[in-house]
Amino acid sequence: MFSAFSCCLKQKGKTAVGVSPSESQAVAVATKPKKGDPNYYEFLAPSVHHLSTQLMDDIGAAGLGRNSTIYDIENLQSAEFGVIRRKGADVICPIDQRKGAAYVHSINGDDNVGTATFMISYAWKYQIGDIVDSLKSYCAKRNLDPKKTYIWMCCLCVNQHRVTEGEHVSFDVFHETFRHRVRGIGHILALMAPWSLPEYLRRVWCIFEMYESYTSGCEVDIIMPPDEERQLLLALTRGNSADGKNGIDDLFQAFAGTNVENAEASQPQDKENILRLIREGPGYAELNKQINNYMREWVLNAVKEAVKKTQSDLKSEFTTPKKVIEAGTYISYIAAFFGTVGDKRGALDHYFIALELYESVDLEAPDYDGQDHDVQDYIARTYNNLGECLENMGDLDRALEYHNKCCKQFEEVYGTDHINTSASYFNIGAVKRKQEDYEGALEMFMKSLVIDERTNGTYHADTANTYDYIGRVKQQMGDLDGALEMFNKNMEISRKLFGDNHPNLAIAYGGLGLLHHTKEDYDSAIECHKKSIQISENILGTDHPDTASCYLNLGGAYYYKEKYDSALNYVTKAEDAYIATYGEGHSKCYSATTWKDMIIEAKNGAADE
Repeated sequence: MFSAFSCCLKQKGKTAVGVSPSESQAVAVATKPKKGDPNYYEFLAPSVHHLSTQLMDDIGAAGLGRNSTIYDIENLQSAEFGVIRRKGADVICPIDQRKGAAYVHSINGDDNVGTATFMISYAWKYQIGDIVDSLKSYCAKRNLDPKKTYIWMCCLCVNQHRVTEGEHVSFDVFHETFRHRVRGIGHILALMAPWSLPEYLRRVWCIFEMYESYTSGCEVDIIMPPDEERQLLLALTRGNSADGKNGIDDLFQAFAGTNVENAEASQPQDKENILRLIREGPGYAELNKQINNYMREWVLNAVKEAVKKTQSDLKSEFTTPKKVIEAGTYISYIAAFFGTVGDKRGALDHYFIALELYESVDLEAPDYDGQDHDVQDYIARTYNNLGECLENMGDLDRALEYHNKCCKQFEEVYGTDHINTSASYFNIGAVKRKQEDYEGALEMFMKSLVIDERTNGTYHADTANTYDYIGRVKQQMGDLDGALEMFNKNMEISRKLFGDNHPNLAIAYGGLGLLHHTKEDYDSAIECHKKSIQISENILGTDHPDTASCYLNLGGAYYYKEKYDSALNYVTKAEDAYIATYGEGHSKCYSATTWKDMIIEAKNGAADE
């Protein structure tokens, strides 16, 4: 049994359940009640304006501040009233006509209270300042009037006086009451913070509200404190660290960490009942996937809004060449993010935005500092990025065109014996390899290798990478012994540079494994792919897309060994990992699914023989 109206209470000693859960709320589609309707008072909610003004003033008057959690503001384990219960202590509740009303039933005026337009789903551990800032930011982005945007929030809209009186209601009754409210409001705002490991996803009542929203077909928006949003955007524009990881890897890790089955509850019975609903409904995997879809959509929208703001700021304020170049660089990082998550068109469009910014710089401007911010170098790099993007889109002729533009510019600026020019030769070779111009590709890779060894030395990551690609071309030309020599050279350099536990080693083992595929030495291929998986799992985790590629390679080796159960196991792991990070529409998900279908068909065929 549950303590009625106590879903909001998530503290030791009591189980709370009531008109809405402890740390969240939901959404749906139904006719909103009007004054005079029986359910009118149950759907009343404070406005964003009220939350950001009067409520914050009340919290300040109580000696608390922005960093106070909901638990701090109202400790339901204490007989002493906090900010929330104190507000309605002497007010007659309009629902049961008893003394002691909900916070929302103790405020007046259309600017302060009205029929809920949104329900916020949140954790009671969140700080009130973050909650209010997130709601204000949401209103600003969508041009909503804070005085007419009413937020159903369990701690303020459930009568906490009744919660502490310990009235009981069965979980089934509570569930039906909550579902009614979700469907009556129709739109949930799920507050995620911190972005890298949201507390929201660790609380079973928040998961319950997401479940209700999903099964009711409600509209769901992710919201986030502005500071967290800025940290996320900064992470996406952060380069690789020493271990080969970057901010996008952190985002993938956040997606991969979504596991509703691991959510926590202060009362075991709460968790048992909620997880039972999920198991009997969409299932854990489906709900995990849907939550990630919401998160992924929010991230993409946040990134697009950040780009628009950057462009708007350049138009609305005095700009210098330095500011324009910095904006172009920022948008280039954003373009790279779009490419990584599989939005190839988004990547291409944003690289063109960056190129337009760089090309707009007045080289004759008195404040242009060509030494520190050589715009010609940035333009050349953007040509290179456009070439890579078009290459990934399969438009190899245009890709080669932009790589050649980059190469010409680098040769003019740096000469033919510079690491930047080497990179350009390398990228031209990569496109020629895909065009099956293996002789042309090998020529460019060898030109790149000569420069790399002369400028960086043999034991350098760029040199190792060039050896790897020379090996790939030799493999495709049928020179398997020559390919093996190159792959072993790459392995030797990478091991000396990074040790035995680095993503570059995982890539090297993967390349060597694929060579053994070509030689039909599947036992050696399996051995290499297992080493690749061990490193990748250790560094990147089991749900990172690079680890997924390792799984797919191993699954392919087992397929050719006709060990279909093992093949299916690893290909399924690859498919699940790709879906967790990219979503179902990504090309890598399609590749894994194709392999899976092929293995199942082969397995069924073998069983029929």
